[in-house]
Amino acid sequence: MRILPMTRKALALVLPALLLVVALMAGTTMAMQAAKIKPDTPGVTIIKEVTALKLKTLPPTHRIDPTLPPNTGVLIGPYTLSSGQELGVYVTWSPSSATLFVGVINANTWSGYGGYVSGGSALLIFNPGYGSWYVLVYNVSPYTVSATIYIFLVG
Repeated sequence: MRILPMTRKALALVLPALLLVVALMAGTTMAMQAAKIKPDTPGVTIIKEVTALKLKTLPPTHRIDPTLPPNTGVLIGPYTLSSGQELGVYVTWSPSSATLFVGVINANTWSGYGGYVSGGSALLIFNPGYGSWYVLVYNVSPYTVSATIYIFLVG
């Protein structure tokens, strides 16, 4: 599968329609959190060391629908970013009371950063810089979560 980079303008035009389609398909209303994440953003968790986690690595794709038992996650990628490109991650999940950790991890150094999201949906834009990056979505809740994850290259 070939990943087509999207400009900010194209993403701004396409994302509202995509969100509407997702909401209509789900048959429910939805609220969304949006955050632009940089390593120095207040409240961001910096990943400085690798801890043994239960993760399944998935190939790069535009959408995946994982089921995440408690304390498990998925690594999606790697995605190779050019200078100035960003990774957009839109995730919805149920139950909406669950909390997820969403972040990016460098494919070479295994360091990265991210943040906790709650409420059933979130849109995050990561600006990790040049290189190969994985997207990490990890269920920190004590119950199983069904998620849908969309990934965009921006810029």
